[in-house]
Amino acid sequence: MPQEDLNILDFIVDEPAIAGSCAEPWKVLIVDDDHDVAATTSLVLRDVEVEGRPLNLLSAYSAAEAKKVLSQHPDVGLALIDVVMETPNAGLDLIRYIREDMGNKLIRLVVRTGQPGHAPEQSVITDYDISDYKEKTELSAQKLFSLAYAGLRSYQQFLAMEQSRRGLMKVLQASTALFEEPTLDGFAGGILENLESLANLHRGTGEKIGSSAVLAVADENSGSAENFNVVAGHGAGARARTLSEMTLGPTDKALIQELATRGPGIHTSRSEDALLAGIVGRAGQTSLLFLPELQDLDGPDAQIVEVFIGQVLTAFENLRLHDQTERAQREIVLRLGEAVETRSGETGRHVSRVALYAREIADNIGLSPSRSELLFRAAPLHDIGKIGIPDAILCKPGKLDDDEWTAMKAHTTIGYEMLRSSDMPILRLAARIALEHHEKWAGGGYPNNLVGEDISVEGRIVGLVDVFDALTSERVYKKAWTVERAVQLIRDERGKHFDPRIVDAFMDNLETMIDIRKTYSDAVSL
Repeated sequence: MPQEDLNILDFIVDEPAIAGSCAEPWKVLIVDDDHDVAATTSLVLRDVEVEGRPLNLLSAYSAAEAKKVLSQHPDVGLALIDVVMETPNAGLDLIRYIREDMGNKLIRLVVRTGQPGHAPEQSVITDYDISDYKEKTELSAQKLFSLAYAGLRSYQQFLAMEQSRRGLMKVLQASTALFEEPTLDGFAGGILENLESLANLHRGTGEKIGSSAVLAVADENSGSAENFNVVAGHGAGARARTLSEMTLGPTDKALIQELATRGPGIHTSRSEDALLAGIVGRAGQTSLLFLPELQDLDGPDAQIVEVFIGQVLTAFENLRLHDQTERAQREIVLRLGEAVETRSGETGRHVSRVALYAREIADNIGLSPSRSELLFRAAPLHDIGKIGIPDAILCKPGKLDDDEWTAMKAHTTIGYEMLRSSDMPILRLAARIALEHHEKWAGGGYPNNLVGEDISVEGRIVGLVDVFDALTSERVYKKAWTVERAVQLIRDERGKHFDPRIVDAFMDNLETMIDIRKTYSDAVSL
């Protein structure tokens, strides 16, 4: 998955932007068909400030006009609405329109009526989602001030809750998308991509922060930035190889040193110019997020970012440990396969080439990436059973007699029996490949004379590439064939020894196969 696909803003349906910048005035809408009432209300409220922010007073003289104003200003925080305007229930119909048709649950709505008998307070409060109900005769200047202050403060609280809700939803969606990323590098890049998006949820285009960040790892608990290798970087961190190549202030360095003294867990610190978040594993391995410009995050934004960091750092550390385990597993499998080949006088490069050839063909015929990768890891053990073949047979420079050939063919079942009882997918597949890679598409192979689709596709793939590599390599009993001669034999055996589909995939990728052969030549030292 490309890193650009991991941006969480691509995984959700766009929602209307939520206003709330401290530099902006509160928007208050006065809806009343009596121009004198609207003008008086504006006069009383024009100098009011709520939480240090002035009011931007908007007026509409009918419900229809109010709808237009609201469509142009979806961030109105408070609306004072008359009931009787162009129709007896125009104000009440407007309230229902705002809540249901517009889907605006944040704006605080106050009913103001000069005809309380037409719209009784109890029924209106019961049937409509409003914040307050007032008769026009009771609204003095002081009460208008209190009404505006209480309404906008309530809007601010609802706004904060909605911002937190949306932020947490984005954290959930970002985490879900990231956890589907199979590679360590892709996951690391996705963390930085989404952190930048989360930090800027409520910021305008010119207010963006956090464009420079890195995720670095150290295999042991270290207080030195030089020991942290960068696995993903943005902005100024994109070219950094170690954390020391970033611009680190004295406090940053001190916090990194302090992290080395912490026990297992997630630890967050702030310097004068960066937010640092690290996770220390039980064995002392450490993963560290260095996030310049995010040190001043506060309120809901800070909470959202901290929740996301806690989730993804834990997941990243687990993925890193899993990746280390898999790499160690593959290294063991490869070295074991090489050891077996070396014993028979062949170089360890044979098993590396077979694995690479096999993956290319698996990708070409449409096997899933995970199945192709598993084949790549299991293929080096295709001849593991040769460990049970006597040296006198395995290393004989001439042709084997019938008894020797019978003994040699047993390497397929020996390898299968060695591996088949494992509960590890890589070894279970290696067992089947060891058993089947000398079977033939049309029958006549060994050990079980299988035919066609009865042979696993992995066995068929390894069977072909093993022959190709063996023919084009020198052995104790033969000289190497030319590539052209080996390719001609494979063509001739299409539908006989080899699965036609596998032959076609091999031919389609012949240039790649030859490149692998040259790159991993026996003449090149390991």
